[in-house]
Parts: sequence; structure tokens; C-alpha cells
Amino acid sequence: MKKQSFLAEIRATHEPLAAAVGTLADDAWAEPLPDMNGWTRQDALAHVGWWSDHSAGVVTTERAGGVPYERDPDFDIDAQNRSILEQFRGRDPGEVRAFEAAAFQRLVAAAEAASDEDLFTADRFPWLGEETLATAVAWDSIRHYPEHLPHLTA
Repeated sequence: MKKQSFLAEIRATHEPLAAAVGTLADDAWAEPLPDMNGWTRQDALAHVGWWSDHSAGVVTTERAGGVPYERDPDFDIDAQNRSILEQFRGRDPGEVRAFEAAAFQRLVAAAEAASDEDLFTADRFPWLGEETLATAVAWDSIRHYPEHLPHLTA
């Protein structure tokens, strides 16, 4: 896969999410989602935005020769997601929508600035181990957006 195809896939998987965001009234954002342990639509969107922003930061930092953050051998994805939930709970729905849209734009800009070699060469960035930068980004975008689309359209 080359960069333009990768970017097209990121945009294509995000498009239905963005469309769903545009159709929801402010009062719909506070409704609890039945399969998300008390999360609301707003919580789900903040979560998606946070992970897009995470990938944008990883791409930018890796390409600058830095270490995105120290890896924790005891990392707990559920604890991280609870932290994201706490960070965004109680915010205005418009603020969360703007954050997610801006995070997506930062992710796309970071990926656009990367070369094919940056994105698709295994072992290019030691912090990622054998994983390519594109694979890391895909977990937070191409694979992630469709997972949460039903939460915004239910």
C-alpha cells in the first residue's frame, strides 16, 4: 500500500463517522450507549478523537527522531480508555466535536507529511519495534473508526 491509498482509506473510514456527527442534535450526545458501560455518544467521539490525536503525535514525534512516550510494560488499554473518558466528561458537545475534527485533521496532516518509507518500512522507527508506522496509525484510525460508527448512529 502506498501513502495516497493509505490516506484515502483513512479518509474513507472516517467519512461516515463525520457524517454521523453532523446529524446528531446536542441532546443526543448525552444518551448512554447500551453496549458501552455507561459511555455516551459524546464519550465515544472523544475517545475516537483522542486516539486520532495519539497517532498524529506518534507520527510527528517519530519522524522528528523522538520517542513518543515511555512504554509501560503494564499498560492497560481499559485504564487508558477510562482516563480518556474522565478527561472529556462534562465538556460541551460542540467542544468535543471540534476536538475530534481537529484531531482527525492533525492525523491526516501528519500522515501526509510522512514518506512512503516512513509509513511502510518495518523497523524504521525503533520505538515501534517491527511494526510499521502505517500499522500503528491504522489501529487508531482505519480499524478504529468503523468500530465506533455504530455508537454514533444508534
